[in-house]
Amino acid sequence: MLSEVSVSSTSVGRRDGQRQAPSKSPAPVALSRTSEKEPPPYGAQHHQDALWEGGNDALPPLWHQFQVSDLTVYQDDTLVIATINRPLPGVRLDDPGDLVDPIWEWHISPFGRSYFVNHNTRTTSWNDLKPERPAGSLTPERIIEGHSKYIWSLAYLKASCNVMSASEDGSIRQWKRDGEPVGKSWEGGGGPVQSIAVHLDDTMVVSGSLDGRLRLWNVKEGSMIGDPWEGHDAPVRCLDWSPDALEIASGSQDGTIRRWNPDTGRQMAPLIKTSYGWVMAVKYSPQGDKIISGGGRGRPICVWSRDGKLLIEIKGYDAVVTSLCWSKDGAHIFSGSADHTIRKWRAIDGKELVVLRGHTNAVRSLCLTPNERYIVSASDDYSVRIWDLQTNQAVGDPLLHDDRVFAVAVAPAGKCIASAGIGGKIYIWSLDAALERHQGADDNNAKLKGRPAQPRVVRQPIPNTGGSAKYGKDFFVDHSNNHTSPSANSSFNWRSLFGSLRFSARPTDAPRPSPRESRRWNFSLHPVGKSSRTVDVALAQDEDRYGITPETDAEAAAAMQRTNSNQADNSTQPGQPAAGAQASQVQPLQTQAQVSTVGLEDIACGVSCCGTFIGFRRSASHQP
Repeated sequence: MLSEVSVSSTSVGRRDGQRQAPSKSPAPVALSRTSEKEPPPYGAQHHQDALWEGGNDALPPLWHQFQVSDLTVYQDDTLVIATINRPLPGVRLDDPGDLVDPIWEWHISPFGRSYFVNHNTRTTSWNDLKPERPAGSLTPERIIEGHSKYIWSLAYLKASCNVMSASEDGSIRQWKRDGEPVGKSWEGGGGPVQSIAVHLDDTMVVSGSLDGRLRLWNVKEGSMIGDPWEGHDAPVRCLDWSPDALEIASGSQDGTIRRWNPDTGRQMAPLIKTSYGWVMAVKYSPQGDKIISGGGRGRPICVWSRDGKLLIEIKGYDAVVTSLCWSKDGAHIFSGSADHTIRKWRAIDGKELVVLRGHTNAVRSLCLTPNERYIVSASDDYSVRIWDLQTNQAVGDPLLHDDRVFAVAVAPAGKCIASAGIGGKIYIWSLDAALERHQGADDNNAKLKGRPAQPRVVRQPIPNTGGSAKYGKDFFVDHSNNHTSPSANSSFNWRSLFGSLRFSARPTDAPRPSPRESRRWNFSLHPVGKSSRTVDVALAQDEDRYGITPETDAEAAAAMQRTNSNQADNSTQPGQPAAGAQASQVQPLQTQAQVSTVGLEDIACGVSCCGTFIGFRRSASHQP
């Protein structure tokens, strides 16, 4: 369903009048959305005529559509979610795996309002499912509020460790770690701000907006430097400063990369035309001699020379590449994608080295820690994850948000992480606390591993031979797989990407994702690479509980000897252990009947059970 890139909820009108705005439905009718107090009842999800103005031939109120390559995407601007399925009553708008819980579905009411179906409770709701934070999970050090709409981009200032945020509300703001705002918000009049990048010496910030213009800002004064830079024909999705700070690269939804002189605001080289519909990520190499870019679905990561020549195409994705970064030595490239993965590539030849799996929805943003030991990722699965690049495993449990996460940044000192997205709030996390918690879990695991192994009884499963006469044929049937999983070949999540990449002023983001654990989230809270094994224990049958085995001649003789000994010791003095008690110390723990025959006159029997031996004899003449 939704998720290649998200678009802005505002229409994409072109400044010069040449760009065509995405088609929108007629103005909403007062009767439509406001008249519905309750969503349609459970079971009412069937095809019917639309009752909004224009009926089935028009989009619902407060929806718009746009093109991405050869795909038509429809977006609900109220909930900021998008779908490639035309919104009509009775049409399921999500694809399996798009929502937080796979048992939910997204539909639209006859009057044009999105609602959600919960097959667990057989109910419907106007609100999308929100995850619950498990008890004991790591909480943010601070939550910073101030933006009125979702946040697209974050960046840290090196000297002060203040964090910069760019929002759909059209503003850029600076915050101290304690959440206090620094000065007033910066507003340049270009609509939603979708990307920012900070100058190496913290003196300037460049921003890219929905109107396709770039703006340069003085950090100290909080004011715009000069006029906006014009050139792109669509919103600016990504920005980066060159290492020598002599140029800025920008990527746009017009499919081009442009390079700018920050002193003049003019383009300083021919534009680079990519094969992407939208350019989602652009980054200079640490040496400044190359630029990498990523974008459209199934398109390669491209490595360009600084003069715009294509050097390498790194292929391997079927989904949109949403984020890129370099290692400090320029030897490796890291990428995040709508296919839920993070990948490590060798820069010289594009060879894939590592695939990190664990997110259950599109990865929207990546950032390396200063020591390059860890990489941090933000995802549409409502989480931030920390990955250890030495073990290629996730560190601890996910850091949880209340909604999709679009941006992540690591402080210059590597002590904290900032993340933000749909909720419009900035979460500040202690990286040290996350690592310490993970180390503590590892220490506990090491202690457990040091304990002596406990004996285990291995039992074979009982085959289902037709069920039980008492309970029927379903008694032994496996009912654990109650719900159908999406196909491993299902397309990547359109909801998360288009639901927040904006064409106007509103944001977005397996194999089949791993089933989510019972935190009412649809993703696993176990660190990637560590799995919980399930042990199936079959129902007991009589032959499993005890066994009687035929005795050997030697066993019969031994039993007879013990029996005779028991009779001889019946006169044991007080305080002396009985022969039967002595024998019990060496008997096996299994139940075994032992029978011995002594001629034709006497029969001696012995039974050992649970460490105790009991013997007796009787005359053969008493046999029936």
